[in-house]
Amino acid sequence: MMRIFLTALSSAALLAGAMTAPAPLQAAGANPLEHNRPLRPGAPRWLEDYRFLDDPAKRTDWFDNYRYHRLSDTAWLQLGGELRYRVDSVRQPLFGLTPVHKDNYLQQRAQFHADLHLLDDRLRTFVQLQNTRSWGKELQTPRDESRNDIHQAFIESNLELGAQRLRLRAGRQEMAYGVHALMTYAETPNIRQTYEGLRLTLSQPGGSTLDAFAVRTLRYREGNFDDKADNNTRFYGLYAALPLSSGQGIDLYATGIERKARPLLGTLGGEKRYTLGTRLHGQSNGYDWTWDLMHQQGHFAGQSIRAWGLWSESGYTFAHAWRPRLAAKLDLSTGDGDASDGRAETFDPHFPRGGVYGETGLTHPANLLLFGPMLAFSPTSQLRIEPAVFKHWRQNSNDAIYLPGLQPLPGSTTVGGREIGTNYRMNARWTPTANLTLDLDYQYFQAGSVVRKAGGQSTQFVAVRSNFRF
Repeated sequence: MMRIFLTALSSAALLAGAMTAPAPLQAAGANPLEHNRPLRPGAPRWLEDYRFLDDPAKRTDWFDNYRYHRLSDTAWLQLGGELRYRVDSVRQPLFGLTPVHKDNYLQQRAQFHADLHLLDDRLRTFVQLQNTRSWGKELQTPRDESRNDIHQAFIESNLELGAQRLRLRAGRQEMAYGVHALMTYAETPNIRQTYEGLRLTLSQPGGSTLDAFAVRTLRYREGNFDDKADNNTRFYGLYAALPLSSGQGIDLYATGIERKARPLLGTLGGEKRYTLGTRLHGQSNGYDWTWDLMHQQGHFAGQSIRAWGLWSESGYTFAHAWRPRLAAKLDLSTGDGDASDGRAETFDPHFPRGGVYGETGLTHPANLLLFGPMLAFSPTSQLRIEPAVFKHWRQNSNDAIYLPGLQPLPGSTTVGGREIGTNYRMNARWTPTANLTLDLDYQYFQAGSVVRKAGGQSTQFVAVRSNFRF
């Protein structure tokens, strides 16, 4: 399997002819930050490039004199921060399969970063500190609270190789690719996902790109400055992006994850899992699409891994003042039909983007068949409303319903049937100023036959988030 994995990596490198991370916004052409800054919640702050503020006439925002400082002809410093508060109210969390039937809580995330560029960007240091707190939550998770900690801290070197650019980043950093399949920074939890390790990139004109990385995830703890790399897990791979034509492209990726010990399918054992994937994406004449197809092989606790996943979203945006977009989502991730046949067939999405199916975290893209329509529209330029309805089924009725982290829903392995339920969700985002973003999330998950047989019931969730970035 390792030979197949390495061959796929080599092939991707030859096709791409380059390795790259997302380029600073200014390097891609017209910098959108000139018209609306800072970036909205979700995007990592290290993407921001404020060199256009060397022109005093462009310092039109009240925070410009604080966020950008020219130190010399070849050096500059960027500063910024974020303050987020969210209030959540959950009725029957985890389908009511816990003693907690109402969970109302408040969470805080405060961040501050400093981004120092030296030698005309040949050397860069980025440090982001954060304070995360959670008050009143009954069902705590590791990414609810970590008090004061270093969220990101990396050193980066940049070299010009003719028309190409070589970049090496080392340290603690956020990472995401494509539609955030397998790896993401996950905006939804109070603590965003970070990784520790190396990221080597090389970019060239024309848009072909490939990232190479070798990282470990973090173990989040509740004390001050005590988050550490998880030595139980190693994650590595390549991600190539190949433009096919204007607005269209194909991505090729190959990853490997090694765990010394993990619980899965009722077994605790070591794991080596390799994923080969491709993503087709693009937009044309109002249509847009993104399709990821992934195949997994390897070994887990003496069993051979054979799993695959399909994640897709296709839509059309109408030529109307409200910019209405109608889309359909189809996701399919395999489950294991027989835990005793020597094959582990449950797809593992590793570190996927949260909040796609709703903020409650009731389902996970493993042993899952999901389909449903999505709608988005903007009654005003500052308001975007996105309702969706998803029908959830188990792909294999002999496997569990999985929660985030590939944790089985209690009781779901001992009951038959496939229907998990119907998921009604809605997000409304209001951006009254360039710095302030307000989100309202609502979700009602109507329990299906499998959940009811396991003793569960329908869940309702409401969240209000305020995010101030400067």
